[in-house]
Amino acid sequence: MGWVERLFAERSTALRLALVTLAGVGYLTVATDGRAMSTVDRTVAVLVLALGFVSVRRPLVTVAALAVVSGAGWFAGAHDDTVPAVGTAWALFELAARRRGRQVPLGLAVGLAGSLVSDLDELVTGPADVVFAGLAVTGAPVLIGLYARALADLSRQAAARAAEQLDRVRADERTAIARELHDLVAHHVASIVLRVGVARTVLPLGDPRVRQVLDDVHATGSGALADLRRLVEVLREPGTAPTAALVEPAALPVALDAAVDRGRQVGLTVEAGIDPDVTRLDARTALAVLRLTQEGLANAARHAGPGALAALTIRLSGDRLAFDLRSGGGHGGAGQDGGLGGAGQDGGLGGAGQDGGHGGAGRDGAGAGGVGLAGLRERVEVLGGELSAGPEGDGWRLSAWVPAKETT
Repeated sequence: MGWVERLFAERSTALRLALVTLAGVGYLTVATDGRAMSTVDRTVAVLVLALGFVSVRRPLVTVAALAVVSGAGWFAGAHDDTVPAVGTAWALFELAARRRGRQVPLGLAVGLAGSLVSDLDELVTGPADVVFAGLAVTGAPVLIGLYARALADLSRQAAARAAEQLDRVRADERTAIARELHDLVAHHVASIVLRVGVARTVLPLGDPRVRQVLDDVHATGSGALADLRRLVEVLREPGTAPTAALVEPAALPVALDAAVDRGRQVGLTVEAGIDPDVTRLDARTALAVLRLTQEGLANAARHAGPGALAALTIRLSGDRLAFDLRSGGGHGGAGQDGGLGGAGQDGGLGGAGQDGGHGGAGRDGAGAGGVGLAGLRERVEVLGGELSAGPEGDGWRLSAWVPAKETT
């Protein structure tokens, strides 16, 4: 039924009229009766076929024009009313299928009048037969058109109800996720921030490095808690919450520098080359670039070990943004949580097993899987880009490209 619905949709009106016109042309050129048509009959038929295309935009005007042509044809001596009758019937169908209100009964009356005038001789001698035939020729197309319009209305209503139901299901899912984020994850993060704050106050911290670590944990937890609260707002009120508030494109260089500094604070040696034109990216692409940087550096720090070198390059080239992060040179691979190669227990960027090698998977991982890497790949692919990750030499490489959509 798909192609039938498309054929009788309003956007396909011109196609339908073209098919009817071709049928009329075939009647004029192929049918036996058409070969014997008079000049007047042919002229009237050609006018009817030409006027049919007016109904693409004005079906009522077409019905009126065809009624006038049919009546004028009788006065001019036309005898073959096959093409005018079919043209009028199709115009009435288009009118009933696409218009509402008083246009439909008005068009039916005008079309019936034209049909009666085109058979004026028979109307005088046998009025009942002519009126019945006229009602059949004009009334049936109107009824079929009304039925087609009713089916189209029902289809639209069903689609609207399905969309509303889907929106309700999605809203319920977002609410459930938001509730869990707030009541479970945010609660635990808030508890961590509170305990670290207490520790900074009550514990004797003779070593400044310990205080620096506690300050860093406290700042990281506070930032994560703020991000969680913004995510909860987005999930609960997607139409009104600031969905792009997680990172503004203009603030992307600062956010990327902060991610690089955090990598250095945990022991990485990071060499970063970031194109200053990243501020021209749209909000979704900017957020994806930031998450690639954060996740990539975090995994490099977790799995490559202290003193590892990480080379980060982010550049715009034409209509593409290229991201490249190469890491290696640390003291071994990953532990139980999955290394830089495969997917470990925590879904890292892959890699080593319990003994810290580079090749295998973690306890639960295999290959280049992992929740973290899967999430990054989804972000990139949603934007129309590609991501690749895998071992390179004695290290690991994470690279991606996305279309460089600029802010408007």
